[in-house]
Amino acid sequence: FTCYITGWGSMDHFGNSPDKLQQAPINIVEHAVCSKPEWWGSLALKTMVCAGGDGIISGCHGDSGGPLHCFSDDVWRVHGIVSYGPAGMCNQVSKPTVFTRVSSFIYWMYLVSILKHY
Repeated sequence: FTCYITGWGSMDHFGNSPDKLQQAPINIVEHAVCSKPEWWGSLALKTMVCAGGDGIISGCHGDSGGPLHCFSDDVWRVHGIVSYGPAGMCNQVSKPTVFTRVSSFIYWMYLVSILKHY
């Protein structure tokens, strides 16, 4: 399926900010690859999604909280939320952007949405 990262984060590791919202296609990295020691190792949990790591497209400083949205089964879905990436330089090979996997927290979101606050 096709996925995109969207955000207002820096355009490069020098901190240059965009004038308009940025969006780019980004490749999903399988958990078995992302959790290798030379990638993110044990920091890449199964409740996370990794994307990028090709040295070309990634999240950067300021993208945290932004979406990883993917098109599958004829609909767009928010697949992940930017969590972290490499400190310092963006677009590092073998250091993909790491997203919180939304599907891992659907039940929690449902419970929070129905709670009554007194």
